[in-house]
Amino acid sequence: MGSIEGLNRKSDDMRKWGLALLIVGLLATSTASAITIEQPDYQSGDWFEYDGWTAAVFSEYESQMAAESPDYERLNLTEDVPMRMTFEDNEKINLGGQDTNCRVSIVEHSVNMTVHFTPGSTDYTNDTMTLNVTTNIKVWMPTGASAFEKRVETILLETWFSGGGEDNYIESKLTTEEIIERDGLWPSGIDVGNEWDFAETITRTTIIEERINRALWNETSRLTENIARQVTWTAAEEVDVAVGEFNDETVPTIRMEQQIVGESRTSTDWYHEEGYLVKTQHFVNGTLLLSATLTDYEYSAENVVSTVVTNNGLPAPSLLAAITIMAMAAIQRSKAE
Repeated sequence: MGSIEGLNRKSDDMRKWGLALLIVGLLATSTASAITIEQPDYQSGDWFEYDGWTAAVFSEYESQMAAESPDYERLNLTEDVPMRMTFEDNEKINLGGQDTNCRVSIVEHSVNMTVHFTPGSTDYTNDTMTLNVTTNIKVWMPTGASAFEKRVETILLETWFSGGGEDNYIESKLTTEEIIERDGLWPSGIDVGNEWDFAETITRTTIIEERINRALWNETSRLTENIARQVTWTAAEEVDVAVGEFNDETVPTIRMEQQIVGESRTSTDWYHEEGYLVKTQHFVNGTLLLSATLTDYEYSAENVVSTVVTNNGLPAPSLLAAITIMAMAAIQRSKAE
């Protein structure tokens, strides 16, 4: 009898252990990464459109006008062109002393605003001034294994105002060219929990130009500098992100955190498993400056079973970084001049 009870106890213990192992197995399955971000296969003509850029530019300029002009009353949005990233034909350029075949992308965005001042406080007609801020970023990313990248970012601020019987049109342009060299390559695939970092050396040339009433451009400033920095990346978690014009569709993504060591700027990026950016946020000292989300796109490689991949890994998510900050720098410097 004692032996039978002992067998029963052992049988119960085995069932309990079996149940425990089953639960652990289910938990392990449920928490394992279901998404791997693969290398994208962008083709000429592919494009991705994001909402949120206009709100960021508008908010920054609204804050600046309120802080700097005692006669400022309000800012109105007149018209905007959503931020679109378009991929063009590949180009061969010299990077690191070698002719390198590169995938080319262009980011474009513009916003038109009207500044209203206190009635009777200015010489402007109707006490208003028109502003247009246009952003253009061209990026060359090597299609093969390469530590280099090239970016040319142009911010154009156009200002119109009438007064004293004449019209005035003032343009300020900030052009920033960067050659970026990294000590490693982007990963060919990313899973939750992956961490990596790059040491980056950036050769940056910044040019500020101005002109009035479409006269010749006058270069007011030129600065060339070499910057060394360390950038860390963490693939934090899988997240479903609402996308589309009305946020009526959700897509699975991996959230990635970017930190430039020793600086106050951080970025969070959500990537689709096929490699394209779904959402991005940029912070300075913990303050959110930009939140942009995918609303529409045309990606020719989507759902294609066999894709042609390159050796250079994912493109730098920094493709979208710092545009609003640079736009404000252009505005502030042009006003100072």
